[in-house]
Amino acid sequence: MIIGNPAEEVEFDTAQSHLVGFAIDYQSHEKMQAKSLGRPVVTAAKLVSKTFVEIGAVPEGNTTILVASENSTDCTFEGMKRCFVYAAKCVEAKGMFVFYFCGHGVDVGDKRALAPSDFDRSEGTCITASVLNDWLTEANCKAKHVLFALDCCYAGGVGDALTTDIPLHRSLFVMSACTANETSYTIGTLEVSMFSYFLADAMRKQSCDPRKLPLYNILTECRTCCEALSSLLVKYEAPGKVSSCQIDPEITSSGGDQKDNDDETDIDDVPDVGRFQYITKLYDMKAPRPPLHTKTKQWLKSIVKSITILHDRKLLKDKVLNTAVCLITMSIASSQLAFQRDTVSQPNTFVTAFLNIASFFDNHCHGADITIDHLKYGLEYYSLVLQNNAVDDASIEALRNCGGM
Repeated sequence: MIIGNPAEEVEFDTAQSHLVGFAIDYQSHEKMQAKSLGRPVVTAAKLVSKTFVEIGAVPEGNTTILVASENSTDCTFEGMKRCFVYAAKCVEAKGMFVFYFCGHGVDVGDKRALAPSDFDRSEGTCITASVLNDWLTEANCKAKHVLFALDCCYAGGVGDALTTDIPLHRSLFVMSACTANETSYTIGTLEVSMFSYFLADAMRKQSCDPRKLPLYNILTECRTCCEALSSLLVKYEAPGKVSSCQIDPEITSSGGDQKDNDDETDIDDVPDVGRFQYITKLYDMKAPRPPLHTKTKQWLKSIVKSITILHDRKLLKDKVLNTAVCLITMSIASSQLAFQRDTVSQPNTFVTAFLNIASFFDNHCHGADITIDHLKYGLEYYSLVLQNNAVDDASIEALRNCGGM
């Protein structure tokens, strides 16, 4: 989400610019320790910071990334304030001040906020829009532009409050991972959140002149990719019901939607994917085999546009391809659980699902080759859906011990 309408290119002096980022991977208060986010937020913060340096937007010597598990006093409420104010003071009149946050976004009372490492679920220990405004004011920030990049749940709520409720900096932009009522999403195969991954990718692809940052184009591209990848995941809610997990990054500022595509694709009960024929022999696919439910097939047809978006951008490889396969596998498991629960834990159901996924990519994404490694990833996440919904997955787990798998 980009809050507002930044100019096509935001101009600034890179030498006068500074970036401060916080990776809240560890929550020190006993009420929050179990919710510590761990390594992915650190990886995300370092990725985004490194990208700002690589494209020449901020000098390496002017970037600071503080990690809660490594800098315990700098990532508390008071520590974040101290580091934020110091960095903001360092920015000169022609520079840009960049504040990046990756951690928990929280809902406290009627406000959305960021959670420092010592957050204890009270409003006094969270960072609201008004707190950020106070910090900028205390710093007497002279920057030509201020850019906040917020990678957390409910981030859009903080951005909305910053740019609509508070008389802030005359040129402030907020890039947030999701809207005020959504959650940010991280999956292990991607190693970071979708937002930070695609933000860094878009910055590398869209930025040519280090003195001019095309914020709107960057976030539009990031948003398109986030929406495409997150649309591949649906979650089981109840018998006969699944829910979409699609996120909607935004941009807001103080100073187009896409139409659905009705492309069709054929979904077979057990498609002929020659390179995986030995899998069908491990489990007798001529025996009674549960086909994918009609609702599952309809959902697979509906994601052709999303897959095409990623494929056209040459993103369907390595981590993104692994993630796409895992999300689709999880969604098939959720759909089957909702609409055909009695067969969801049968090995033939998973094999049928995977062969459909391989066939799907073969038909729509030339060059995005699905391999036995993707099957192994998919098996892990298919089992995870069953485990999370108290379904016995012993038969599915047995696939791990089969020859070649």
